[in-house]
Amino acid sequence: MIYLLIKQSIKNYANWKNSFDQFQEYRKIGGELSCEIYQANGKRNEHIILSQWKNEESALEFLQSQSFQMIKELEDEEPVAIQFLPPKAVG
Repeated sequence: MIYLLIKQSIKNYANWKNSFDQFQEYRKIGGELSCEIYQANGKRNEHIILSQWKNEESALEFLQSQSFQMIKELEDEEPVAIQFLPPKAVG
């Protein structure tokens, strides 16, 4: 199990969320176990997506998929930041 953290500036949240939700079933089939979306403090268009995946390979497949590219196209000018996190917290 692994966590995928994506930080993304979004032009229009409603449009982005609609696209993101369209691929929910695809993500589940691909190995996503859970997903939460957070709004960054004081930054209305900056969002953090934290999802849990079966393994790193399935998360990488999603990041390379056409559906992720479509979601990514709805971002603002700042590039998406992607990070893998271990399944357990430190210390």
